[in-house]
Order: sequence, then C-alpha cells, then structure tokens
Amino acid sequence: MLTLTASARFLRTIKPQRFLASLPHVVEHDGTRAERSLILLKPDAVERRLVGRILSRFEDRGLAIVALRQRMCDRALAEAHYHEHRDKHFFGRACAFLCAGPLVSACLEGRGAVAAARGLVGPTDPKDAPPGTIRGDLATHWRRNLVHASASAEDAEREIGLWFESTDLCPPPSALDPWLYEVPGARIGFDDDDGDEGIS
Repeated sequence: MLTLTASARFLRTIKPQRFLASLPHVVEHDGTRAERSLILLKPDAVERRLVGRILSRFEDRGLAIVALRQRMCDRALAEAHYHEHRDKHFFGRACAFLCAGPLVSACLEGRGAVAAARGLVGPTDPKDAPPGTIRGDLATHWRRNLVHASASAEDAEREIGLWFESTDLCPPPSALDPWLYEVPGARIGFDDDDGDEGIS
C-alpha cells in the first residue's frame, strides 16, 4: 500500500470551497448583486435536440450559466419542484411529464435574471407567446412548452436548492462584467453622473 505524502494528506483534508458560490457577483456600481434563476429544459426540449439553441438564448441575453446538469428526474424530485401546485388538477400530469425522459437543469445568474429569463421563455401557452420568445418560436402546445423558469427570486432560491448542491455553482468569469454592468472599478465610472438617464 502506498504511503500518503504530507501534501497528499493535506489535500484530502481540504473541504469543498462552498464560499465560492455563496453569493452572486456584483452587477451595479452601488454593490447590488445579480439574481439567480432555475431553468429546466424539459424532456421535450431534450428529445427535440433543442438544448443548445435554448441555452444560447439565455447566454445571448447576458445571463451566465453557473450550473448545468443533464439527468433523469424521479417522482419525489418532481413533486418537490411543483410543491406549490400540489392541489391543482394538473399536478400529477406535470410531475409525470418531468419524469418522462432526460432533462437539463441550469442555474442562470445576471442582473434581473428572473424577469429576464421569463421574458425570454414567454407565456405558458405557445399560441400566446410572441415571436422571439423560446415558446413562441419553438413550442406548439401548452403541455409541451419546453422550458421551466423560476417565477420569483424566492422560488429560484428554493428550486436551485432542490436541483443543485452549493458546490455545483461555479462563479462566472468576471472579465466581461465591465461591458455588461455598471460595476465598481470599471474603466468608465458613473459616480459623477447628474442623473441624466437619457445620455448614451
């Protein structure tokens, strides 16, 4: 049996760096942090091979993918995910559909991520979804509407906790932040603005 070196013994004592994912990154010069949202690409999106096209919509919008996983969903997880709908008539069907095949779960992060993601996804029924939204462009039926997006920041926190461990969340690279947000220390500052919102 090989004897562990001192450095190897030390490495085995290091715990996962949970602090790396504890807080979203700063997206405003006043220190405001980003939001996170849970996105599920449901089995119909996976079976139709739309995963890449759908995820690119969120990235194009400036939202960072901080966790991503393809998996099968069991009934217990589906019921926990749809817990607030437990008394609705569609609860059983919604859970069954979530378990019908592989799905992709993603945690997105960015300024106003919850509203931004839901705006990209569009209304529940694709016939009511405007062109340019994911459901308006790619879905055909409200029972085959491809994507789930968190409805609020509170829902997002609960849902992300169901689908990911904290160590699954990887902070996005910060190099682009000055070109996406008004962040502290940016080359072009906003501290001297007189409040003229129309200046560009």
